[in-house]
This record gives sequence, structure tokens and C-alpha cells, in this order.
Amino acid sequence: MKHSNVYSSVNRIAPILFALAALLWWGLANKYLLYYQEQFQLFQFTFDYLKSRCLVPGGISFYIADFLTQFYYYPWIGAAIIALLLVIIRQLVFRLGRLLKADATYGLLSFLPSIAFWAFLCDENALSGLLIGTIFSLAACCIYMRFPGNLTNRVICILVSLPVLYVVAGSVYFLFIAWAVIYEFREAMRRKEVAHALLRLGLLVLAGILIPLLAQLVTQYAFAGLLSGIGYYRFPQLYTFTGLAAVALCVATPWLMRGFSLLKSPEKRGFILTLTAVAGIGFVWIYKAADPMKEEIMRYDYLTKTGQWNAVIAEAEKKSPTSPLSVACLNLALAKNNQLGDRMFEFYQNGPEGLIPSFKRDFYAPLVSNEIYYQLGMINTAQRFTFEAMEAIPDYRKSSRAFRRLAETNLINGQYKVAEKYLRALQHTLFHKKWADTMLKYAGNESAIAGNPEMARLRKSRYINDFLYSDTEMEDMLGLLLAQNPENRLAFEYLLGYTLQNKDLERFMTYYPLGRTMNYTHIPKSYQEALIYMWTQQNPNFNGLPWSISRNVLDGVSEFAHIYMKQKQPEAILKEKYGKTYWYYLLFV
Repeated sequence: MKHSNVYSSVNRIAPILFALAALLWWGLANKYLLYYQEQFQLFQFTFDYLKSRCLVPGGISFYIADFLTQFYYYPWIGAAIIALLLVIIRQLVFRLGRLLKADATYGLLSFLPSIAFWAFLCDENALSGLLIGTIFSLAACCIYMRFPGNLTNRVICILVSLPVLYVVAGSVYFLFIAWAVIYEFREAMRRKEVAHALLRLGLLVLAGILIPLLAQLVTQYAFAGLLSGIGYYRFPQLYTFTGLAAVALCVATPWLMRGFSLLKSPEKRGFILTLTAVAGIGFVWIYKAADPMKEEIMRYDYLTKTGQWNAVIAEAEKKSPTSPLSVACLNLALAKNNQLGDRMFEFYQNGPEGLIPSFKRDFYAPLVSNEIYYQLGMINTAQRFTFEAMEAIPDYRKSSRAFRRLAETNLINGQYKVAEKYLRALQHTLFHKKWADTMLKYAGNESAIAGNPEMARLRKSRYINDFLYSDTEMEDMLGLLLAQNPENRLAFEYLLGYTLQNKDLERFMTYYPLGRTMNYTHIPKSYQEALIYMWTQQNPNFNGLPWSISRNVLDGVSEFAHIYMKQKQPEAILKEKYGKTYWYYLLFV
């Protein structure tokens, strides 16, 4: 009795500790994934939105999930929501185990489904609608288990639960069917009614398939989608192993708890083994599910989207980014802080794609790229990238982030009616309403736009004449951008950076004189390194240099050339001392 009380106390305290761990994980280690999720939906407090989401199998779960996901706008609130959902699932699984007369010693096993859902949510395309639907299904299982000895009441519960669950939770209602199948089969076999057991099994499976078939008559979805689910993953009708495992564990874990309880092994040993197994599985599963590279990209993207240029640079100073999108965000931050020419090659560079990524048929990469085009003044390109990214979202949702950018680009272009369309939609949201109210004041108000420094700058920077966009002619487009606004320092630095990244020093020498009107206090370091490199290709010494090159750069190029010419394998030596110079990039990267 004493030991049972101890394990009961553990089962009361463990969910609190689990919730705290989930809160810290999602609030600190993985918070940018929450920002990522929030931007790919547009939850509106309108009847039309409610109707569009709920008139599908599982729509109520999806609507609740959307409502909760909008709070990911504030990561700590989002982390608390996820922690709460995971604990609710654990409590329901634990309750099912206890209803099966499982011993409290093995109560920690009930965390396995929540661990699986935790790992599932580490996938950036996983949607919390699966968790909401699972909670409804587990609750139905608990209600069903209130009639353990009454077949009539259980049949009534099944007949009522199946259609209601399918409407509310969607195809994850198969969790309830699986639970009922196992329980009814076991009950019939206990009475040695083999034929009756097979009959119950067949009828339940048939009912599970029949309901999606009937739903096909009143919805526009194919049977395969109605059977597999349409709102649990961003790519419709696609499941991950982790998602399937999480749902399966909800059914299997209570029976596993019951099975271990029947072994009658010593309580202390059983508890220790359970604790070790759950902790080990949880650590490995979540560690494998987390993707630091994706989190890095999401972190750089969020900081760029919100204009936190110093924070972007600070992140890179801790660890240089290596993914193309992260590098592109860093280069934009350097340019916005007037540091691109000086510090570009202090960090990893992957060529011109690291300055201006080309268009990719994707729903995320163009959203990141649009920030660069927007800041440069290529407003139409930013608008196109944003719109096409939103239209490529696999589950056909709208995007709060895309709506905000499309409103901005249309305001800058003077397309006020189009801008108002996006802003009116944002007014029906919780966290974007205030911004939309503010931006609506600019629609049709030329003096207000002229008084907004950012919008006025972008209007002055944008192209005047139409032309065909081509990512293979980026250098020409940057040149045109600079030609119509010679004060566009960002375009100038991107033009020079593009030639340096492309190792086209002849073009660099052609464009460099255009910077005379940019009011530089000094020649940026990478420009100095390129200039002196070109000088050394045609002159034996530094006499007659037409530029103000620093003594450090002059000494550096001399030593670099000496090592390069004298050493048989100079790369390793030069990387250690000159790995952050343009010379090293030019010759070795």
C-alpha cells in the first residue's frame, strides 16, 4: 500500500514536470517553429471562415487548432498551449490504463503517446489538428469504458460516437474504432464466443469504412482523403511515421500498462525499468525529430522579417550560418547596417544565391527571398514571390504574413483597392488587426505615404518602367535599379557584392566608381581587397595606387601572395589566417 501511494504521487507530479519541460522546449529551443506555424494560416473571426473550416470531416478539430495556433504569435503562449495539449493526451491515456485495471507502477508509460506527438510537432508541416482530434477520440474511449459490463450501452455508445467523432475529429476516429475492436474482441473471447468476436470485429471495421463513404456524397473530397484525413498535415493525405505511431500508441499504451501489471514483477524494479525506458525513448525520439538547420533558417527569417538587423548579425557572430536562406538573411542585415562591403566575407558565403536567392517552386523559400527584393525596392518582384508562395501552400490556406506583405506592396504601388482587400481581411484577426487599422490610413492618402520614411524610400527606389524579370540577369536588374535612383546604396552594395560573389572582377571595376555619390567614409574592406588584387595583377608594387587602401590590407595581400606562391599546399595555411578575406573566397571557395 505504501509503495502504491508513492507511485500514485509520482503519477500526479510527473505531468507537471512534463508540462514544464515542454514549455521550456517550445518556448526557448524551438520557438521559431511556432512563428513559422502562425504565419501559414489566417484565422478570422467571421462566420464564413467558421463555415469553411467546419464543413469538412474533422472540421471542428481543425477550427479549434487554428484558433490556438494564432496564439503562436507569442511563443510562450504557444508553448503553454502545446504543453497543455500533450498533458491532456497523457492524462486521457493514463485514465484508460487505469480503467483497464493497470497498476500505477507503470503509469509513466502513459507519456509515450505524448512524447510521440511532441516529436510529431517538431515537423514544420505537422498541424495540431491531429492532437485535438486525438483528444476527442480518447475522451470518447473513456466514455465508452464507463459501460464495461453492459453490451447494450456500449453498442449505443459506439453508434452515437462514430458519426459524431467523424464530424468532430475526422479520420482519427479510427483510434476509437481500434479501441472498441480490441475491447469487444477481448470480451467475446473471454466468453469463448469466437464467432461473435469475429462478427463484432467485422461490424466495427465496416462501420469505420462506411462513414467516410457516406461523407463522400456530401463533400468534394475523394474517398482516399476522407479515409486518411485532410487536416492533420500540411500536405493533404500524407502522414508521417511519427504521426501514425503517436495515434497507434494512444491505443496500445493502456493495454501495455495492463499487460505489465499482470506480470506481478516487483514494483520497484518495474517502476525503475519504466522510468528508464520512457526517459530514454523520449530523449532519443525528440532529439532525432528536432532539426537545428531548419530552426536556424526560421530564426534568421523571423529576425529579418521583423527588421532586427543587429540581432541577425549577432546570431552570425556566434555561429556563421551555412544554409543559403540564412546566408541571404545575414547579407541583407549587413547591408541594412551598412556593413556588407566591410564584413561580407567574414562569414560563410555560397555565391550569388547567398545574396539574392532565385525563385524556387516552394511555399516558404520565396517568402524569405521576398524580404530582400522588398528592401532593394524591387516591389513587383517581392509581390510576385509572396503571392506565389501563398498560392503554393499545400493545404490551400491563406497566410497572415503574405497578406501583410501584399498589402504593403500594393500601397507602395498605389493599388489602394487591392491593398484594402488584404487589410480588411486582416482586420478580422486577433493579432494583425491593429497593424491593419494603421495601414488602412495610408490607402489613398499620398501625403501620409510621403511622410512615412520607409514607404517613401521604397516608392523612390522601385522601378519606373516595366521589364521582364529574369533571375539569370540579376546584375542588369540591379544596375537598372541603381541607374534610376543613384542614391539607392542598398542596390549599389548588392550590385558590387553580386560581382564579387560571382568572381567577376572586371564588372566590379566597372561598377565601383558609381559609389562616389554614396558618401562612404572609407572604402569597405572587401572592396579594398578586390581593388588591390586587381592592381597586383598588372603592377609589380603599390606605387601610384589611385585608392586609399589601408596598411593592413596592403600588408595582407603581400603575405597572402607570398604564401600562395611559395607553399605547395597553401589552402590550409591561408584559411587559418586569411579565411575571412575576399582573396581566400576568390581562390579557394
